[in-house]
Amino acid sequence: MEKLAIYEPALCCSTGVCGPSVDENLIRITAVMQHVRKVEGKQMVRYNLSANPNSFIRNEAVQQVLQEKGIDGLPVTVLNNDTIVKVGDYPTNQEIADWLGVSLEKITASTVK
Repeated sequence: MEKLAIYEPALCCSTGVCGPSVDENLIRITAVMQHVRKVEGKQMVRYNLSANPNSFIRNEAVQQVLQEKGIDGLPVTVLNNDTIVKVGDYPTNQEIADWLGVSLEKITASTVK
């Protein structure tokens, strides 16, 4: 089963949707992740640099990006624990659907609610 992991920069809370200016992209990613996990039964996780530093240390591919680009390389999206599929930006709904083999229409509908 495919597993998609997003390694994010340090955020103020586990979802990253708090604080004075909420990033709409983080709200979208949170909604997509909930849909992918609950409705589609796929594995999708987010790792926050401040809350989950060991996850960054354990993943050699993510370590390499951090060595080359620093925190400007975050977020890093990794498929199946070792294949980097996107660096420096959050994946689009289309990319997530393609990588995990799920319906784009269902993902899009879940983010519009």
